[in-house]
Amino acid sequence: MEGYILAELIYPPKFLHLLKKLGDEFFSQGIYYYKLLEYTIVVHELRGKDKKILDIGSGKSFLPFFYLNRGWETWVVDNGDFYPDFERFYLRLVEDKFSKGLSKFEVLNDDFLKADLPLNYFDFVTGISTLEHFPGTKDMRTAQKISSLLKKGGKCIITLPFSQCGTKERIVVKDGFSFFQRDYELKCVFNRIVKPSGLHLRYFYVLGERNPRWGSKFFLCKPLSRFKNVWSLFPFIFWKVYYKGKSEHLPLFRYPGIIVVVLEKKDESFCNSSCL
Repeated sequence: MEGYILAELIYPPKFLHLLKKLGDEFFSQGIYYYKLLEYTIVVHELRGKDKKILDIGSGKSFLPFFYLNRGWETWVVDNGDFYPDFERFYLRLVEDKFSKGLSKFEVLNDDFLKADLPLNYFDFVTGISTLEHFPGTKDMRTAQKISSLLKKGGKCIITLPFSQCGTKERIVVKDGFSFFQRDYELKCVFNRIVKPSGLHLRYFYVLGERNPRWGSKFFLCKPLSRFKNVWSLFPFIFWKVYYKGKSEHLPLFRYPGIIVVVLEKKDESFCNSSCL
């Protein structure tokens, strides 16, 4: 489903301030409305001062700028397949828009699994709509490596496309590019992401567009009240839905939703050598 809405209509004030600072490259473009959900959740989950964060598969996302604007040490790693000029893109904007920003910003044009990154270093690692594009066992090995990079108490947020009827793998062709994509059912998330990482699962939830026809088949929880100003602008209703124990108890969405996984590193000694 394509659902693009102008950024100025839906971004919360904290996003709008940054978008205006970055200029027309971000502020005037339309966005996929599911992206707003992902961005808002990440900002809600990741807080604090003087943090170190790594974003995997950033492309040309504005989230790294949001972290940098908070004064965090920000690392970006991407192999440049979709945006070959992403490295120059980030460095130019950081130099132009952020005073002393380059001293806290690292951008790596490399495969994440091959990139030389410091162990037990980061407070946060994010993979926003990234791991589903990793074929074979690369998503599992990525989850393992993330664990080795987090310091004790560090958190990881991964978002993935949700499949209601079994895990699906396919080649997608869009805007002249072809890429691999995997849509995850819940068992697949546990087997391919949570277990290989060795990290503590703090929680996860599924977000999707509510289909009124299914009524009682939904397990409805209170909407994300913190973001009421965002929800009120959509002609859709999004709900926070918790897993009830069996896959057949999951709600069905009108369109595929998003799985948000929040993991935490409890034991600093964990590191699977196969990922290094």
